[in-house]
Amino acid sequence: MDNETLYDAIFHRRSVRKYDSAPLTDQAIADLDAFIRGLKPLVPDIRTEVKLMLSGGIKINAPHAVCLYSEKKDGWRMNAGFMMEQVDLYLSASNIGACWLGMTKPDKGKAAPPAGMEWAATLCFGTPAQPMHREGAEQFNRKSLNEISDVTDLYHVLEAVRLAPSAINKQPWFFSGSAGRVIVSRKKSLMLDKLNQVDTGIALCCLMLALLHQGKEVSFSFEKQPVPEKHIFMAAAEITDKA
Repeated sequence: MDNETLYDAIFHRRSVRKYDSAPLTDQAIADLDAFIRGLKPLVPDIRTEVKLMLSGGIKINAPHAVCLYSEKKDGWRMNAGFMMEQVDLYLSASNIGACWLGMTKPDKGKAAPPAGMEWAATLCFGTPAQPMHREGAEQFNRKSLNEISDVTDLYHVLEAVRLAPSAINKQPWFFSGSAGRVIVSRKKSLMLDKLNQVDTGIALCCLMLALLHQGKEVSFSFEKQPVPEKHIFMAAAEITDKA
């Protein structure tokens, strides 16, 4: 599945919470597995492993789940969100319902973490038993663009980021800097700190897809930069025209 298809899915995806109990076809699972093998990481030197499982190994209300495990390095939760949002958008574009499960981990007795790794994120998925696509941006309950960024020259790109999912819909991210170098930070939150790190990775995935759609290239760096008060630096995005 190409980047344009994933980008288009941003504007219609919905968190699905009701599913048909029947599992997906073997072909659908094989196609998903092939897509997962090509996931793009945000931080390439972090080892990760993605596991597909049936509901018997994890407490979910869907026939399937996909879990990402990661070694613990700087940015590992953000990297997990970046990678798993690609899966989320793939499922939506494939007419397969999915939902982020914030703290739902596999049963350790049935699905032990790979050596040297910890659970980082879970999506449940299956055939939806409810409408799974929104008709347009007006059906999203989200913050306005000026609440998530002061880089007005990038509002046409950040509209896609504005629609990204986040834990209890808090949208903790903020984009400052300039149209050529965006500084990404998140609001401080004791209660949602771990989840908000994943959320920021989700937002960066949507940012990357939106920039690619606009004919831009983007690279991410992680050397700490100044950010607004009561925010935590997460990443800097260097944006250039495609060669």
